[in-house]
Amino acid sequence: MNTIELKKILISKINEINDEAYLKAINTILDSKSENILMLSDNQKSSIQKSRKEYLEGNYQTNDTVNEEMEKWLKE
Repeated sequence: MNTIELKKILISKINEINDEAYLKAINTILDSKSENILMLSDNQKSSIQKSRKEYLEGNYQTNDTVNEEMEKWLKE
């Protein structure tokens, strides 16, 4: 499922909700996400974009791999 499909599913589910308290809770979550994005500096946004690109290209190590490397270093 890609981002567009997920957005469509979420919009459909939200359209079915009639509980005002629940909708307000969802709105609070969405507002919080928007506020956090706006508070990032250009440098932070650039760094996040670079990191996402590296991840999508497979340029990352798993937590297990990093832990194994740390164990090797500690034994030296």
